[in-house]
Amino acid sequence: MAKLIVGRFDNVDDLKLVLEALRNAGFEKREYGSFYVTPPGQHALHPLGGDAHSDEGAKDAGKGAVAGAAVGGAAGLAVGAVAAAAIPIAGIAAAVAATGIGAYIGSLAGALSKTDDGDQTEATPEQPVERPGGPRVAVCVERPGAQARAIEILEEPR
Repeated sequence: MAKLIVGRFDNVDDLKLVLEALRNAGFEKREYGSFYVTPPGQHALHPLGGDAHSDEGAKDAGKGAVAGAAVGGAAGLAVGAVAAAAIPIAGIAAAVAATGIGAYIGSLAGALSKTDDGDQTEATPEQPVERPGGPRVAVCVERPGAQARAIEILEEPR
């Protein structure tokens, strides 16, 4: 099996520069190639869609959603009570609608506030840390000296 070095890039322009640098460094066309990895969540590996039930970085999102819903609901209830007092015809409907809207917005904000990139050391198969998608270059480094040169080219700042 061939030994490969793979580099990920943020954009296609950088990828093109690397391909040109590999060619200029004497790598043969059959020794390197480019491909694209789709972003996390788009591989349809989980029965409900996505790649996993949840990402390691989102493990606390549920707790954040509950706390946010409570705070948002309370704020919405206060706003709804003021609206109900100011507009007697709306009354209870205004208070209920404001509470619901506040809870919804609060749960979204709470869940988002508890998500992060995830910690690779705490990842499990059920809650993985998914690698970012994007353009990649793979370089075969079987020839003597090829590995060091390929790493040098892939790590050059662009």
